[in-house]
Amino acid sequence: MLNSGANRFASRRPLTLLVIATMLLPMLAGCTGLGGPPEPNARVEADRSNINEGESVNFDARASTSPESTLITEYRWDFGDGSKAETVQGYTSHTFADAGLYEISVTVVNDLDGDDTATTLLTVNGFPKISLSMPTAIRTGDIVTLDASTSSDPENGELTTVWDLDWNVDSDNDGDATNDNDAMGAVHRFTPYESGNYTGSVTITDESEASATRMWNLTVLPRTYQVIWEVKTVTYDWDGYLEQGHIHTITHMPSEEGRIMSFNATLTLAMDILPIMLPQDNFSLTVDVRDDGWTQTVRTEQTNVTHNASASMEYLNLNPNSEDAHNLTADSLEELIAMLDSQSGAGFGIGDWLWIIEAEEADPDFPVDEVDPDGGNEWELVVEFTFLVPRISEVGV
Repeated sequence: MLNSGANRFASRRPLTLLVIATMLLPMLAGCTGLGGPPEPNARVEADRSNINEGESVNFDARASTSPESTLITEYRWDFGDGSKAETVQGYTSHTFADAGLYEISVTVVNDLDGDDTATTLLTVNGFPKISLSMPTAIRTGDIVTLDASTSSDPENGELTTVWDLDWNVDSDNDGDATNDNDAMGAVHRFTPYESGNYTGSVTITDESEASATRMWNLTVLPRTYQVIWEVKTVTYDWDGYLEQGHIHTITHMPSEEGRIMSFNATLTLAMDILPIMLPQDNFSLTVDVRDDGWTQTVRTEQTNVTHNASASMEYLNLNPNSEDAHNLTADSLEELIAMLDSQSGAGFGIGDWLWIIEAEEADPDFPVDEVDPDGGNEWELVVEFTFLVPRISEVGV
């Protein structure tokens, strides 16, 4: 019987030892190295999940933990753009230069060489790519088309386009002349009327507020005109009737015909009924160019009883002579004409001319019982002007 019981005990001993070993194995793993070192628990957070190119992000793995009696000694960072780093503290930052979706990982290592890895995702937004089409030089009065419609966004989002049309003008009065919103839209057209060099910019912004700016330059050239001067003669004729002591004034603007070079004016009175027996009538003629402060007066007289009483005045070279053909530049035809009017003192007589006729002497022609049936006289004024008229044609149209 004893031998039989001993045999049964011996047969159960290997099974008992196997159970005991299985129970002790996890407990001994940390001490003996069986199954690897105890692992930490990695955690990582980013202060932002979306940024623009060139911006930095802070990463924090300080919430990572390690089993009791172990310490975290190292953080191994992989930023997903080819850059890596190692720190002893669970905090770092990194700048992302290129757009894209990045997976950032941190591997946490403890003092028993146990490790664990955590990851986070980051979206880096790309800046818009500006494509600008425009002329580099035009003439005044031409239409300029600024076209940024082929600009693109790496993320294919909608773009907003703002134009600053002149860096010399601070249109919003914020102290910075290079950030004005003078126009919006992918295509803008405008017409410069003054020559010179214009500098402006276009700013394109995407849906994530990432913006790109490009400066542009435009040269606005004046227009070139060929001026040929031609001689033109114009005759004005007025007539009427004036009684003793009365005045008649005529106002006109002869410079509308061209540059005034000379004039000849003659005032003629109608012949009296009895030119031999009665005193002759005499009127005065005054020309008054008020804008120039120039006034001249003549008085009629009868040199022969068979001729009408008359008075004449003639003046030459009132403005400089410019009969030679030549080329001039100006921003517009209107500016050119103003230049010609004022060129070298050639602006005499541009305003109103006043012709003043006064019946100084209109003696009775045939008084009957002290009643004058004709107490005045008929008059006629003829003025002949000579003008220089510019014939203007644009060169290089």
